[in-house]
Formats: sequence, C-alpha cells, structure tokens
Amino acid sequence: MESIGPHLIELKVHGLTDMDHGRVPARLFAAKLTQLVAALEAADTLVNGTTTQDYILANMHMSEPTALLKEVPKDSRVRTQSAIPVFNDAVDGIKVQDSRTARLATIVSKISRLTGGAKKRFGFAEITSENNVVRIDDFLQSRVATVRKSIRGNWYSGAAIGSFDGVLDYVDLRGSLPQIKLTLSAGGKEIDCVCSREDIESLGDALHNRVRVYGRAIYSSESPLPLRVEVSSIQAIKKDGDLSRWQGAFHPFTIESWDADA
Repeated sequence: MESIGPHLIELKVHGLTDMDHGRVPARLFAAKLTQLVAALEAADTLVNGTTTQDYILANMHMSEPTALLKEVPKDSRVRTQSAIPVFNDAVDGIKVQDSRTARLATIVSKISRLTGGAKKRFGFAEITSENNVVRIDDFLQSRVATVRKSIRGNWYSGAAIGSFDGVLDYVDLRGSLPQIKLTLSAGGKEIDCVCSREDIESLGDALHNRVRVYGRAIYSSESPLPLRVEVSSIQAIKKDGDLSRWQGAFHPFTIESWDADA
C-alpha cells in the first residue's frame, strides 16, 4: 500500500470493468468527490462543533481518475482535530454494524450517498489516507443500507478474527485492495475477500489451489458465514496432507477382555 502523509486524503474511482480502466464519466467523478467532501465536512462538524477545515485540491491524475485533497484549517490560530480519522471510523462502524453507526449517524448518511451507483455506474472507489485504505463498493453499499433499515437476524453481526480454508480465485485485481473469492473446502460456499496488493503479488501457485486465509471476518446477522474477509495473510496448503507430525501419536489397541464391563 502506498504511503500518504497526514491531513491528506485521496479519492480514486475505477470503471465498471477492466476494459473500462480509467474511463469514468467526469460528472460521476465530480459527484463522488463532492460526496466525499460532504462526508468529511460532516465529520469535521461532529468532532469540532462546526466546519473548521477546508479541503483543497492538491493533485489530480487522469490515467486513473484520482484527486488528492489536503485538509487545511480555516483559521490557523484555532486548535482543531482532523476529520479524516472520524470519517474512517464511520466507515468501519458501517462494516461491522456496531454502536458507532448511531454516534456517527450524520456521517453515515453522507457515506450512504458516496456508495450510490457502485457496480452500476462505476466499479468501485478507493479512499486512501495515512495508513488506511477504504473501499467504496457494493459491499459497503449493502452494509450502510442494513444500518439504515435496522435489520437484525438470528446470527452474529459484527467482526471477528478467523481463518478459512478453501480454493482461491481472482475477481477484480484493480486498486490497492484487490477483490478475491474463496470457495470453502467444507460445503463449497463462496466468501468475498479483499487483500493487499502485496499479498496478490506473492500468491503465485496458490491461485486455483487450496489455501488458508487469515483476517478480519465481517458477519451479518442474516447468515452464519461472513459477508467479507479482510485478509491479513494467505498460506498455501500442500496438496498432500503432511501427517508426519502425528507419527507415533496413535497406537493400535486391543481389548484383552470385555469381562470388566459385564
């Protein structure tokens, strides 16, 4: 993941498909940039009591539609807090469906607009800040819709660290957080995953083979399986199970007599 400095936030919008790489309508990009600024302003108001920050266009790239914004205090004499961590906190609260969604409700409503059109008008967007990348996609869109409807099912809702065994396949390799698919060894169900670019580049022969992924699993109360796993590491599993570590652990046994149980 490329590093970005403090008080900087970057928006990158990806087209619907690989063939549309870099082809994003100007009106759509402008709308997403406006919606991001609106969400940041809502976070600014929440944390500072009023809008204390301006978001200045610091750079743009055309090959992949990208805008870099710099957060600048309106009055340098007034001590203020950055709105960027609060925005990221709201996104994470939406993903795991915890109490932050109520506390940060004004920001959540702005993020809801930011997700609009995902997988219909654009593929996905990425918002990068210091040590953090947020993926704006149909997954986040469905999660924010669940928050707004207050849907609660019979299963656990939230996030948990875990590992999952299955066969790995690619879905969309664009961006800093490529999307991959894991078909579980037990049951054959598919789990949506996102991982870092570095993990994808180091996979090699693991593609279409059995792996174990580790990371933060995000659950909905409507299913016992996670909706998405944010992968922290991927481990290839040998095709032939290695049982050498169990050598001598199991010994044949014989029962001399059943009389004792009589």
